[in-house]
This record gives sequence, C-alpha cells and structure tokens, in this order.
Amino acid sequence: MQKLRDGLTETVLYGNELTWHPCTAMAENAEDRERVLQSLNFQSFRRLLFGLLKLGNLCNAIKSKSFIDADSDYECIMYGDFPLAINFSLIFEPGILFLKDVIGRRVEGKMDYEKRALQKLEDYVKEMDYHAGCLRKVLFETEQRPRKDLTEGEVAVTLTEHLLGKLAPGDSYVDDGKTRGKGQCLCGCNESPKYRSTGIGHEDVWHGIPESIATVTETLSPSTSPLDSETKDEDSPDEETISEDAKGSEDQAIAQTIVFSLLKRQNYPSCQHHLIPNIVITPTEFRVNMYDAMNDILLSSLSLKLFDPKFESLQIESVIILWMVLHYRIFCAGIKVNELKEEFKKIDIQANFRKIAESKWDIYSKSLKENLSHFPEEKKKNPISYDTYWRAKELTYG
Repeated sequence: MQKLRDGLTETVLYGNELTWHPCTAMAENAEDRERVLQSLNFQSFRRLLFGLLKLGNLCNAIKSKSFIDADSDYECIMYGDFPLAINFSLIFEPGILFLKDVIGRRVEGKMDYEKRALQKLEDYVKEMDYHAGCLRKVLFETEQRPRKDLTEGEVAVTLTEHLLGKLAPGDSYVDDGKTRGKGQCLCGCNESPKYRSTGIGHEDVWHGIPESIATVTETLSPSTSPLDSETKDEDSPDEETISEDAKGSEDQAIAQTIVFSLLKRQNYPSCQHHLIPNIVITPTEFRVNMYDAMNDILLSSLSLKLFDPKFESLQIESVIILWMVLHYRIFCAGIKVNELKEEFKKIDIQANFRKIAESKWDIYSKSLKENLSHFPEEKKKNPISYDTYWRAKELTYG
C-alpha cells in the first residue's frame, strides 16, 4: 500500500478502476445552456478518479481528538502493483446522464427538483465571468495583497459568495461562527454570508468545527427521495461539509468526512445510500472526499484546478463537478457493491473504520452531535504521583 498524496496523483490516475455491469420553464436559458454544455469535454469526468483508502492501526478515532489532531493512518488499497480507484462517472452516473439529456434537449418529464438544480447551474454560468473576477480579486496573490495575509474566514466568505453558495441547493450555504464579524466579502460586492454553528462529532471521539457547511434543502419526490415516506422531512435538510485545504490536512479532512457521513446516517437511516461528500478546497484547487457509512468505503479524489491557468477563467468542468457534488442527493448513485465485477468482489475494499472504532461504536452510530459552537475540553489525566504512605505489590524475581 502507499499513501494517497497530491504528488502521487499520476500513479492513482493509472490505477485499476472499480466497474460494474452494464422543461419549458427553462427555455429562455436554452442558448446559454447549450453554448456552455456543448463545450463540455465529457472525458474530463472520466479522468477524475477516486482512490479507495484504508485506515491503519495508528488511527486515533477512538480517542477524544479534534479534527485538527486526527490521525487516520490512511493508505491506498492496492490491486497488485496499482492503487484501486473508482471513476467519478460511475458513482455520479445519474448526473452525467442528466447532462447528456439536457444537451440533447430531452428535458421534458424531468422532475421539478432536477429543473431547480439545472436552474442553479444556468444562473451561475450566466454570471461566471463576474464571479471568476471576484474570486481572482480576493484569492489571487498580488504585490498589494499577498495570499498569506488572507484569513481562513476571508477565504471561506469569498468561496461561499462566488462559487459554492451559488451552486448549492436552496441558497442555504453557511459558514461557521469563526468568520462572524469579519464583514462583507473583500471583493467589494457588499455580500455577507449567513452564519451558524457547525460543530459536529462527539467530545469523546473525533469532533470539531468545519469551516462551512452547504445545506441541501431540496424536497425530492417520494419515489426518488433518499428518504422514505416515514423519515422524509422538509425541515430536516441534508448537508455536506466544506473544508479549506492546507498542507498536511488530509487526516483532518478524512476524519471530518467520516464523522459527517455517520452523522447523516444517524439522522436519516433510510437513505438510498450513505455516500456523503466533503469538498476540500483551496483558493486554486479542490478535491472531493466521500465516505459510505453503510458499506465502510472511503474515497479521496485527485485534485482539480479551479481556474484555467492560461485565461484565468473558471474551469467549466470543475464548476460542473462541484455542482453535481453539491447536489449529490440527485446526481450520486452511491457505490453498488453487489454489482461489482467478480474480480473486485474478492478484494476487501472497506476502510476498516468500523473495526478500528468498535469500542466507541455506540457513540459513532447513535450519539454524534451537530450544530455546536464548541466542545468540552478534553479530560486531562492526573500526573503520576506517590504520597509518603503509598503501598503497592512489588514485582520480584524467582
């Protein structure tokens, strides 16, 4: 096995892939939609692979650790000499097919929530040059403003107002309380984000406060909703976390991804699948982590550039991938473990988290918390000390 690091993306790219057996309200935007979508290179989606990861014995998931101190001890799962991977186009096949239908003008009969998702993309595409300019203005390094001077909160606000928040369902993207009081977006658009406490986890295991959370508020039809008729609740939206990437933050992002997926399974046990994403993003690139809390499968994608380096414009393929991930309840099919080809059914593709966390499984499966502003401080062990009259049984030699 070998580590999945940004420097090893070429190795993962050529790894073995898991495979399995084989609207009228929007007409006014058709020209914009066709111009952008016709320019799509669908091979770009085929080139995006997720490496399958396994956690090691040094994983500290059973300890009281904040995300920033998490150690997942992860490695790539190997298939012979190659890392094992799964293709974006496979797990997001519904989204790919939807895009092809839109390009082919086959939008009649699409569900209302699908049309609303498409409207989100169309609205963003129409103003994409404007948003790209705002992102460059704040996130790109200049002599007047070195990037190192940006705070996490300022980066989060800019990415919220000019990228992720515009693509997410329901305009319900929120940033954590650490950015409160930082004011409006630095680009000069006069926009201010919404705030909410975003702490997740449990103080006795992995826990912490993600920089931001995208809330999915779409109501799906009973026949296609990930929630069954007994658990479906319009006031209980699904969500996904957004992490700001930093060097050496892979363990933090993995811990956050796993906890969030387990939390969603705890809250919505009847979902069709529990493959929940976590977008790990920097001012220039992003990757997507996903954890399937039902099947114990952990994925981490290659890094993708946000901007075209030649034209300094947003990469349309990257925008659409983010859009699909943010709308994962509609466009993600999960991992169909039972439909894998026979050669892959013989491989243990589980992340090993359930086994590692066995002693704390009641917490991870039933007692995870959310929307917290802080967690109790970790209990500190008393130092070893002996009083004058301390008595003990001594070891002796025979």
